[in-house]
Amino acid sequence: MAAEGTEGIVSQFAGVYREWAPRASLREHVRCLWINDLRAARSSNLRVVPDGCVDIIWTGESLCVAGPDTEAILTELPCRSIVVGVRFHPGTAAAWLGQPVGEIVNTRVPLAAFWRHEAPRLTDGAAARGCGRQVAEGLEAFLAGRLASVGSVDPGIAFLRRTAGDNRAPAGLKLDQLAAHMGTSERTLRRRSLDVFGYGFKTLDRILRFQRFFRLAARAEKRDLATLAARAGYADQAHLSREVRRISGITPGDFVVQMQGSLADSFKTAFAGHM
Repeated sequence: MAAEGTEGIVSQFAGVYREWAPRASLREHVRCLWINDLRAARSSNLRVVPDGCVDIIWTGESLCVAGPDTEAILTELPCRSIVVGVRFHPGTAAAWLGQPVGEIVNTRVPLAAFWRHEAPRLTDGAAARGCGRQVAEGLEAFLAGRLASVGSVDPGIAFLRRTAGDNRAPAGLKLDQLAAHMGTSERTLRRRSLDVFGYGFKTLDRILRFQRFFRLAARAEKRDLATLAARAGYADQAHLSREVRRISGITPGDFVVQMQGSLADSFKTAFAGHM
């Protein structure tokens, strides 16, 4: 069920959030590693907004997989939490998990459901490391060790992600055009998108456009919504407002207000190299 109203702080604004690039060998698959230090958070009620990605998350108590979201997820974490994650690029996680991610949309699933034998060892290792960055680096090392068995990212999936994410696709691009470019049928394109993204290309396009707004707003010196709408790829400010509310459950203005909180500068710095 979609989150309503302004309950819950957007997770990246609630604590001190940082993300950084993975080692070079994983960058085709992994978008970033991240830490959200919530020990001084203004609220334990968090709003996790869609980003097109799948994450492996250490909550401080357990490891879980956060499936691709189509709506904001409201969650509550224990006070003084330090949450750590590995975030896959859209479309890459299914190969690592061994099942279509369309089965875990808008859900949080224990890592053991996918990696039955490895999950206990990874959980014990995360608990023993304690330090957030060391937990992330332990997960990164495990992924690097499995990389040879996973192989390279499907070029067609990488093309779809770039097409949705770069804001340079021709206006009104149709699914049949995408399918023709990839040398496949429209039906196969839809099925493949559901398997690897969790939803169809049009939904992916909407979510990645929302993320462009999110990041542009975090970096902008002056957060004029009409300008941000144009730069993010929306038809106008009204279009921005409808889509942001539909995807995140809050308005663009709510984002700006939360960004202007006491931890906004930390968030802004965290995203400096990730546009």
